[in-house]
Amino acid sequence: MLFGQSVFQSVVDRLKHEKETEEEGAEPPPPAGHRIAGFSSGFVIDTHIEMPPPANGNLNAYLAFLADPAPPPEPEPEVEPEPMPAHLEKTSLADVSAELAIHDTDTAATLAEKRRAFARLNHPDRVKPQFRHNATLRMTAANLLIDQAIRMLRAREHFR
Repeated sequence: MLFGQSVFQSVVDRLKHEKETEEEGAEPPPPAGHRIAGFSSGFVIDTHIEMPPPANGNLNAYLAFLADPAPPPEPEPEVEPEPMPAHLEKTSLADVSAELAIHDTDTAATLAEKRRAFARLNHPDRVKPQFRHNATLRMTAANLLIDQAIRMLRAREHFR
């Protein structure tokens, strides 16, 4: 841009000059690429790069000081699943009832003791995770049977 001219005026002058050179038959100068006519070279930066800088230069320098990665651990041999204890296989109401051995002569105290003794062996929190379902079924059946026996005991005492 020349001093004293507006940007518009400098563009108009450049277009006139290009038109005159075309009419004369002279070849136009090759485009400057990144240069913009009217601006000094300090204003426009050169973006053409011969060789790109390494994108991961800092990362590679950091990783160079790290120790070699440890090899993956060898897979552990598969262990046979532990067999289910025999008492946990019996989940029917009849099996649990036979194990509890509830009689008409039981008192509330003996029924509470039978409940605690049964829970010591069969509570789901006391068995391995793979057997918890069966232990839960057994505890549910035992609690149902003992609660029913306690209700019957109270009913007998009430009607005496």
